[in-house]
Amino acid sequence: MYPLITFLLENAAYAGFALTWAAHFCTARSYKRTARMVRQQETETQTSDSRPKEAISVVIATHNQADALRRNLPRILEQEYERFEVIVVNDASTDDTEDILKTLELKYANLHHTFTPSGARHISHKRLSLTIGIKAAQYEWLLLTEPDSHPCSPHWLSTMAEHFHDGVQIVLGYANYMPDKRLLSRKAIFFNLFHQMQYLPWATRHKAYRCNPANIAYRKSLFMAHKGFADDINLIGGVTELLVNRHSRIGNTAVSLHPDSKVECENMTSGKQWRLKRTFYMETRRHFKKTWRYRLTFNLKQAVVPLFYCATALSLGWSVWRQQWAATAIISLLFVLLCVCKTVWFNRSARALGERPYRLSFLWYEMRLLGWHACSWMDYRTAPRTRFYRKAF
Repeated sequence: MYPLITFLLENAAYAGFALTWAAHFCTARSYKRTARMVRQQETETQTSDSRPKEAISVVIATHNQADALRRNLPRILEQEYERFEVIVVNDASTDDTEDILKTLELKYANLHHTFTPSGARHISHKRLSLTIGIKAAQYEWLLLTEPDSHPCSPHWLSTMAEHFHDGVQIVLGYANYMPDKRLLSRKAIFFNLFHQMQYLPWATRHKAYRCNPANIAYRKSLFMAHKGFADDINLIGGVTELLVNRHSRIGNTAVSLHPDSKVECENMTSGKQWRLKRTFYMETRRHFKKTWRYRLTFNLKQAVVPLFYCATALSLGWSVWRQQWAATAIISLLFVLLCVCKTVWFNRSARALGERPYRLSFLWYEMRLLGWHACSWMDYRTAPRTRFYRKAF
């Protein structure tokens, strides 16, 4: 009986390692897809035709972010693009926002600003502000961004406009935080980078799952046809993410990953702010529609990581205990091979998107993702429902 049990345990350990290794190798290959897309778009840009570009209306909603506007708005207004306007909607700011906008309007003829009524209640002010700005826009193509964000290149508008083709109604761009020396910045950039490396390539082949609110182009006619934010007017978070999720279809969404289309956002001031942002996303995710395929794929990719490490530890421990040194060498070699491959693939995509490579620290951050997601879920479950809505329950 004992030899049979030993035989079964041995085969179970080695079979578990083989299965999780194969599964993780297949999922890790998605890390290199982003770099391939960036290279392809760079080649297409070099050989693109010189057809006239569509006029663009850049719409920004702001609330008490005067310093951010002073730093970032000129980099948008000085884009090397023929026809565009910038509309800033002042959401009842009590700082110097109004003075800064009036001063910049004297210098830039294509800057216009309006305001959101301060007495609006039980309505998401961000959604109301964007609706006012979109209705005021005179052009068909809208580019939505944030006041604390700026394009990394003067060709941001022209690069995004490369995707304004017939049939395309939404263009998703890449955006991330500005790098600094803080550990919080390093973690937040990795978190955003990892998720965008999953859902941006996904949007080229399926219905888009979500977007980064700092870099999204959208047709005004599509917004008006679907009555804008009418379905989620009371929800505070997920403004543009729900807009994309509700209106994206296979074939009507393009993705711009060219380095010139990247947008950088100012960093968060504290870890609490980062946790709160992740918690708000958990509520936003609850309102997504027809996203089970993406959620299933993403969750499987997440689950296979700890399973792979556990299976490796168990099979290595068994082979050492049984003194099966050939099996120990093969398992160790396959483990190192997969870790090297996925680290190289991820860092290659990170460089292609203009981010600092994580090198071997990627393995540590990859393992921490599951913990971050678990913390976000627990924070969300214990948070009061009134935190996410502009109405009384």
